[in-house]
Parts: sequence; C-alpha cells; structure tokens
Amino acid sequence: MKPDVYYFTGTGNSLTVAKDIAKEIEGNLISIPYVIGKGIIKTDAKVVVIIFPVYMWGIPLIIERFIKNSEDPNDKYVYAIATHGGMPGVAINILEKVIESCKGKLSARFTVNMPGNTNLSREHCYFEI
Repeated sequence: MKPDVYYFTGTGNSLTVAKDIAKEIEGNLISIPYVIGKGIIKTDAKVVVIIFPVYMWGIPLIIERFIKNSEDPNDKYVYAIATHGGMPGVAINILEKVIESCKGKLSARFTVNMPGNTNLSREHCYFEI
C-alpha cells in the first residue's frame, strides 16, 4: 500500500515539498481542501504524511478540521512536515495535541525553512509619525 501524502498550501511552498516527498516515497499526493468537505476521510495507507504551512506559529484551521474528520488515526504511522518562512513556532506541538485528542500519535515531525513570501521590505515596516 502506497503512503498517502496530504497537503495544504497557501502560496505553493507546501505543495512543492509535498510533490518532492510523494515522488521520493512513491506516495499518493492528495489535496486536503479537495477531501475536507466529503465526510469522514478514510485511507487504507499505513503511512500518512501531513504537509502544511505554519500560520502565525500555529497550524491552519483546515489542518485541525482535517485531523478531526479523519478516520481513527491510531493504527497509522503519521508524520508531519511544517513549512515556514520565519520561525516554526509551536505548530508541530499543536498538531501533535490535535492528533492525540483523536486517539492518534504523531510518529515523526519535520520543519522546512522556505523562502519568505511577503513583498514588504523592512523599510516599508517603519514610518515616521
């Protein structure tokens, strides 16, 4: 059974990582927004990868909804990859608590520092009063 690589991306950084991971592990690439509204999310895969961007040092709400709408994760090897432009914050810790609240276990965790995606330069952040 192939691993399932679930991803959510805002700017494309997480999608890039998801494509690379899916290719390396010969996994199924699955968009979380595509499956989130279709009831309970079921998979026969024994390995589940969740890839998402860090939002304000936390996880996007759609990731929490995805976990809570997934079938019993306790018999899966679940690992997470959080992409971030600055600091990863406590995103992985938050994800782990959400998974544990659903009787699952986060088996591995990784963060990937990506290029920033803001168009503001430091000079634009300061102004005189």
